Amino acid sequence: MNISTEAKLAKKNPMYYIHSAIGLLIVVAFFFMEPIKPITPIGMKVLGIFISMIYLWSFVELLWPSLMGILMLGLSGYAPMPKVLSKAFGDVVPILVLFAMILFGAIQHHGIARYISRWFLTRKIINGRPNVFNFVFLFATYVLAALSANILPALLFMWSILYSVLEEVGYKKGDRYTAVMVIGTMIAATAGQAAKPFTGSALMIVAAFEKVSKTQMDYFPYMLYGVIVASCTVLIYTLLIRFAFRPDMSRIADINIGRFNREKLPPMTLQQKVYFAALFGYLTLVLLPSLLPKTIPFIGLLNRLGAWGIVIGFVVLLCLFKIDGKPIMNFKEIASKYVIWDVYFLVAMAIVVSDALTENSTGIKPFLTETLKPLMGNRSPYELTFIFTLVGMLITQFANNGVMGVLFMPIMQAFALENGSNPMAIATIIIFSLHIAILTPAASPYSAILYANKDWVSPKEVIQYSSTFFACMVVFYLVAGIPLLNVIFR
Repeated sequence: MNISTEAKLAKKNPMYYIHSAIGLLIVVAFFFMEPIKPITPIGMKVLGIFISMIYLWSFVELLWPSLMGILMLGLSGYAPMPKVLSKAFGDVVPILVLFAMILFGAIQHHGIARYISRWFLTRKIINGRPNVFNFVFLFATYVLAALSANILPALLFMWSILYSVLEEVGYKKGDRYTAVMVIGTMIAATAGQAAKPFTGSALMIVAAFEKVSKTQMDYFPYMLYGVIVASCTVLIYTLLIRFAFRPDMSRIADINIGRFNREKLPPMTLQQKVYFAALFGYLTLVLLPSLLPKTIPFIGLLNRLGAWGIVIGFVVLLCLFKIDGKPIMNFKEIASKYVIWDVYFLVAMAIVVSDALTENSTGIKPFLTETLKPLMGNRSPYELTFIFTLVGMLITQFANNGVMGVLFMPIMQAFALENGSNPMAIATIIIFSLHIAILTPAASPYSAILYANKDWVSPKEVIQYSSTFFACMVVFYLVAGIPLLNVIFR
């Protein structure tokens, strides 16, 4: 790109450079600021880097701020540059993120989502039952998002199916049913983002929890809780459509599976069947160590491999075996299309900064604990859990959920141990509360896409219907979501 082109782009989008400058100034200011006791001089620099990252990730982009943060940590005195790089890129979590994107990207690339969605939408129970159709459609969206490397393709895919149905029966922009279903699809897809503790932002927060607690997250209760919460989320939204939003559903009163069976899907190829088996095979293997005794030799092996070793094993097998003379997985093609480097470097930076935030030499952890003690000290386990849940739901509307989760983990761990709460249970509910991100365009990239989808829904409708949903989810967590933790995480 030549200089004149860059100048034109800067003039067209000056806020990019303004926000970038602010983010950089935050780092510089903290590097020279007088320490606030008990934070040490090194801790002030680390805190400045972290605050700068939050700002730049929220208002600029993910990739170069992440790399800059790693560079600045090497200059802060926290650790020598080789050690910072080792902590960032030598940790197992970025490796798991990388290979999970490749495995789930390959599954997505070969169209497995089409067969899963078709299965849901051809259940006879939806015939002539529009409310059941609403639930099934939204739940299918959640499942596809949960099984995808990135929820965006699942969201766009289900939106395309929805648009087809809406146009066919005569709904258009401005109709209440159109708005509530477009928004509901987004909510269901976002619920799938937190479903797996070994991909994306959920993994980033899980990794931060494991760092500060020195405990490995138990995948089975986490995912069981997620399935129940997601099912309740979809059910709550379906009930809101029926009893609160009350759109005119007369045009889909005769909805039936024939509408989705018109275009027959071809039988799965052998390659697609292998990927389908790989999907559920991987999910089964990562869950088995949570379900069966580790004294069983095979379970002990899986436990030693961990989720990262298992995902690499699947990638190896799919590259090793061939169908019609070609590897089942074309590694270069899949990696070039489905590895999201922004996310990879964000996770790497989050891993090393979570270590720095809790390092004794920085003094940040005792500072945060002392500052927040009036709010969170001497609380019952139920009260503490609700405070974190509510704060998580509110703050994720304006900041990156993964980054906020990383910040929450050391604070939560300190107060949970103080009052006898189960840190793993609270970490789980924090992750799910941080993914209810829909109220503002800044809540998440997917929320921004929803607000930009002006052909089908207006910003006013997004605010109106998502605010009602948000309030209901606060009540749900208060009444059912928190008590459920005590049942599952015993």
